[in-house]
Amino acid sequence: MSGVENRRSVREGSPRLNLLLKDCAKGFYQQMFFLGKDVIYPGGNYLQKFGFEKSPSKGLKGTSCYTADWGGGIVELYGACAGYYGDGSKVVFLRERCRFYHWLPPERLVAGMWTTDDVQASSANVMFDAVWPLLNWWLEYEEWIEQQLGADHRKRCYAAWKKLKSAKPWLEPEKVTGWLQHFLDESSRAVRPKHYC
Repeated sequence: MSGVENRRSVREGSPRLNLLLKDCAKGFYQQMFFLGKDVIYPGGNYLQKFGFEKSPSKGLKGTSCYTADWGGGIVELYGACAGYYGDGSKVVFLRERCRFYHWLPPERLVAGMWTTDDVQASSANVMFDAVWPLLNWWLEYEEWIEQQLGADHRKRCYAAWKKLKSAKPWLEPEKVTGWLQHFLDESSRAVRPKHYC
């Protein structure tokens, strides 16, 4: 059974899947802080070492955009948002809303240059399929960064995140890749992060 067929075969419980997607968005919010730490790591910019191309943001001044080919599409990262743009999927994460959305315009999202007409909330089942490639990238990137810098790097990131007043700590770093794989495999049957051990 292909990955797409498997994901479509576990479509019971849309309200539960919606909760899991919200949980996942909270994790991606935390992940964006971690990515910022990878960019300024003393040993070099690890997003670039992974294969991302860095360019100045066309939207928010003084910020950067990171772009990489991934899974037949493109992953694009800013400090304020992220997106995956493929043939069958255009999905963005908006940090200020801590939520995934379908992206409607033909051109890719530019941080600070979008309106509510550009995004669409979809059913949980449709959104899960759309966000799957971005979550798969997140999983593989986290496995790679641990190979490069060791598990202690993410533990330090997590400790720094917990110190921020605005932070809402999610899963501890040692549980993230396990839960992501579990969610990608199980969809609405997955255990919520707060119960994952």
